[in-house]
Amino acid sequence: MTQHKPPQAVSLFDLIARSWTLGAEVRQVLFNANGSAVAALLADRTLAFVPTEDSEPPDKRMRMELETGRTMIRAREKALPTPILAEGTIADQDAPMCRLGDQGFAFLHRTGSEIWKATARGLTLRQTAAEGPVTAFTTLPTQNQIVFALGERVTLVPADASDASHTAGLGHEVRRMAVSADGQMLACWGPGHLSILAADSLERLAQIECDGEVNTLSWSQDNRWLAAGCGNKCVLLVDVPAGQSDRIVDYPAPVSDVAISASAQALISSGAFRVVGWRLPDLPFGDHEGTPVESGKPGLTIVDHVAAHPKRDLCAVAYANGLVTICQIGRRDELMLREGGGKPVTSMAWSDDGAHLAIGQADGTVSIATFPKNMFK
Repeated sequence: MTQHKPPQAVSLFDLIARSWTLGAEVRQVLFNANGSAVAALLADRTLAFVPTEDSEPPDKRMRMELETGRTMIRAREKALPTPILAEGTIADQDAPMCRLGDQGFAFLHRTGSEIWKATARGLTLRQTAAEGPVTAFTTLPTQNQIVFALGERVTLVPADASDASHTAGLGHEVRRMAVSADGQMLACWGPGHLSILAADSLERLAQIECDGEVNTLSWSQDNRWLAAGCGNKCVLLVDVPAGQSDRIVDYPAPVSDVAISASAQALISSGAFRVVGWRLPDLPFGDHEGTPVESGKPGLTIVDHVAAHPKRDLCAVAYANGLVTICQIGRRDELMLREGGGKPVTSMAWSDDGAHLAIGQADGTVSIATFPKNMFK
């Protein structure tokens, strides 16, 4: 007896996303400033690059069925371009990449004491060498400058020069850095302390005591708030003008991502069984409970990652089972982008125009989902 298998249904993700297998766990995905390429930092110290431009974008593959009026997206017909790999195992896999200039990326070399630049075509070039192990670094992308820390000393250098333009000793170790949205202020975190510096001169504007094992730092659009996801299952909040900090505790899991949505005027975070959030500026601080925001539906699986849409009140949500959804911040409705059951998502990033979402996975897959223009009305 002949057995026939039913045709496998094509998912939305299959139709709008492009995926590449890179061979090692993806630690980070990042669009460059002009949105032309995605860089992937892999666990084997390799850097890979894929183009954002799609030769068969979903909008060109859409058609409307005359009988039903339904909009359909046909499957792709062309092969995807081959990813570009930088030569050698060159990067420190534990140090996040940053944007540099319009098209490039900055990364910490595997030696731990050199910061290099990579182009979207995979070319790499040393930008600056430190006198010892770099404990944190970031860039001022629009000014083409690099800031790095050697323990408690912070140095600002032009990306195309080796000599420091400014240096400052902070009196505490620096392990995480974040530049404000307007590029004017620099947050430097080390265990127990947070220093706020003027980005152009490294003049210290404030030093604030704070608790937490910080994974990531995010600024609010108005530079009032700093929010940090912490490995010890909490979110650190810093009221910068007031010079005070507080923690949101009792998350069921470490908080890998905190995002601040300017469109939704809300702070959202991972680390719970749904997206956890609060309205800005009414955050839980001190004795004040704040205004909570419920986004998406609660489930039985931990939210591993969140990424706020840069233009709309939406966020991408990745769960520990590999499920990826898009939800409107403050509403329960969700769009399932990718089904669960696959390998966990390790990183997500939006392009600045919000048209593309890059996703990195533990199995070495990098995907770019490109959304039709009329998908989010």
